[in-house]
Amino acid sequence: MVERIVGQLSLADGLVSPAASGMLDGLEAALNWQPIRALLGRRGSSGAGNSSYPAEVLLRCLLLGVWHGLSDPGLETSVADRLSFRRFAGLSLHDKTPDHSTLWRFRQELTRDGLADRIFAEITRQLEAKKLVLKQGTLIDASLVAARANPPRQPRPGAPADTPVKPSADADARWGRKGKKSVFGYKIHIGVDAAHTIIRRIVFTDASVTDTEPADALICGDERAVYGDQAYYTHKRHAELVAKNIKDRLMHRPNKHHPELPPRKKYRNRLIGRIRAAVERPFAVFKERYGMRRLRFYTGERNRVQVVLACCCYNLRRAFGAVAPA
Repeated sequence: MVERIVGQLSLADGLVSPAASGMLDGLEAALNWQPIRALLGRRGSSGAGNSSYPAEVLLRCLLLGVWHGLSDPGLETSVADRLSFRRFAGLSLHDKTPDHSTLWRFRQELTRDGLADRIFAEITRQLEAKKLVLKQGTLIDASLVAARANPPRQPRPGAPADTPVKPSADADARWGRKGKKSVFGYKIHIGVDAAHTIIRRIVFTDASVTDTEPADALICGDERAVYGDQAYYTHKRHAELVAKNIKDRLMHRPNKHHPELPPRKKYRNRLIGRIRAAVERPFAVFKERYGMRRLRFYTGERNRVQVVLACCCYNLRRAFGAVAPA
């Protein structure tokens, strides 16, 4: 199977393509695609067989799908119909566009060898090189996201005692609780830079994992301070941050020995809360714009790739907003 050649422009492309404008065209200047192209490698090989789409084309298509909250069939239609989508993906008017099954298979390819994580790391590295990550502080938080599958179903009242529980179609999802909210699904943990809320660290778990368990993996080690809500404070974490010369800006919480915080600590918590509130921005974008109030797939591995792609999309969008002329 050989890799097909796409993007060869014709006279028709020159006549219908408008001048470069908007986010999709601006991202060409915000990101150097050559290192990502090298990470992806070639999908085809020499010899006879059907041709395959270049990996960069398919990655760009998946990013378009996340930005616009599209399913794979919807993305297939939009790439075929919209000139801006074709131009961003690197497809000319006469190029055949990838179908939804091709996009699905490529998403599966991203799960192998941690390829999605390596792409995210390269994008973050480039944003750091552009001084969009200032490392003055890292904001950490987590958010529950419902699974696509229904939770396990208990037997109906009156059923025989030995009637088994009907399992969920998603064997990786679990019940989780945050505050008064219970969700069957997963939890997205992120660490973002305080300056432009660029996401620097991602941990994806089932919903039963508490916020504090993966928190250390969200701390980069090169920031000046770490901000988080009351769920993240422990004496051990405080000592580790102090040892690394990182300011502890984790909110304090009452305990059985001190059921009421003194006014000084309450005031400190309020000051921290004003800063750490910015970490909610990525979660709002995921759920409001990227259609991730409920995840799309039936396994943790596939959902994790979708979350990593969403983090890539969010960072690129934030980078464009930061560098675009006013």
